[in-house]
Amino acid sequence: MKKILLVVLLFLVSPLYGATDASLLKEKLAKFEQINAEFSQLVSNAQGEILNESQGLLTISRPGKFRWQVTAPEEELIVSDGQTMWLYSPFVEQVTLINLQDAIAGTPFILLSGANDQQWQKYRVSKDNNVFTIEAADPQMQNNRFIFEFNGTGNISRFVVIEEQGQRSEFKLTHKPISEKIGSDYFNFQIPADVEVDDQR
Repeated sequence: MKKILLVVLLFLVSPLYGATDASLLKEKLAKFEQINAEFSQLVSNAQGEILNESQGLLTISRPGKFRWQVTAPEEELIVSDGQTMWLYSPFVEQVTLINLQDAIAGTPFILLSGANDQQWQKYRVSKDNNVFTIEAADPQMQNNRFIFEFNGTGNISRFVVIEEQGQRSEFKLTHKPISEKIGSDYFNFQIPADVEVDDQR
């Protein structure tokens, strides 16, 4: 569970470099009040060897709310209400509570869930057609890279996390239509009885 969190939560422009590209990315992401998609994840090491594959459902409601549900090969759930993030593993019967801002700092979710102007300034962005690459502008931050790719309809079709050590996590999204706005209750987690609770807030 912790490893998946680091992969998922492992973005955002200096005023002098890539300002136009960053503005374009910010504009594209701002169009998504809510995102609802199926995902497939492929994790590989620096040598290209596959370490893990998984799939599931991802729902985001900007700002700050998301629900990341791994359905295979092993069920896991990450939920955020905008302040607290719950990491639930049914297999080990444990839930971990983390302050959201601490958990997503320096990760793609800071952008996907709605970053503010101050957070954007910590990164630089470069664009190649419909692909945006994000790197930390602060040398004290981890040297991770993030990639967003948009399809012809403007939806995010793929995002990639490349860690400093070379491990690569690629997520492909298949968007699902939203018939009505998803309520805030969907982004609250009710802790099951008899589950071990690790509150790290």
